[in-house]
Amino acid sequence: MKEEIGFPYILLPDDMFHHAAGGYGGEGTLCGSIGSCAAIINLVAYDDKKTHSKLVADLIHWYSQENFPSKRYDDLAANKDQIQKIPNSPLCHASVSTWMMAAGASYTEKQRKDRCAKVAGDTAYRTVEMLNEHLVGKYAFIGAKRSEETESCLSCHGSDAMYNEKGLNDCLTCHDDHTK
Repeated sequence: MKEEIGFPYILLPDDMFHHAAGGYGGEGTLCGSIGSCAAIINLVAYDDKKTHSKLVADLIHWYSQENFPSKRYDDLAANKDQIQKIPNSPLCHASVSTWMMAAGASYTEKQRKDRCAKVAGDTAYRTVEMLNEHLVGKYAFIGAKRSEETESCLSCHGSDAMYNEKGLNDCLTCHDDHTK
């Protein structure tokens, strides 16, 4: 984008999103690839209709349901044909832990690093697809929805009750179903 468009992209340093590694500062929060791509979406698609927010919500929904890592980058990686796992969460910790348990890998292993690099590539690739479709008027918004289980959780935790939760994520990825 620096070469094709120039300003404002020439002002962005190449290592601008390095802090996002490991779920931001190594804390395992939001996957850094989502946060970094969300910032780019905001730069490209910000408008009064909140198109940028809708695109980011769709990216998060896509990420949570994607079978990672794809095979797209196997020719570049030391670990090819890795086990794939749907994270069911945009959180780095949940995404990586779910995959590591399925793969029998530890956090410090090269195969985990390859997996995360591939996930970052997959997320950037999807972001470019979304933005390209949006810019030519062909993007169809997904409009992320809550699962039935999460809707059930929100009957107590949502805006009509305690109002201590508002997200679209699947609650049961991290929390037990305390209604049973």
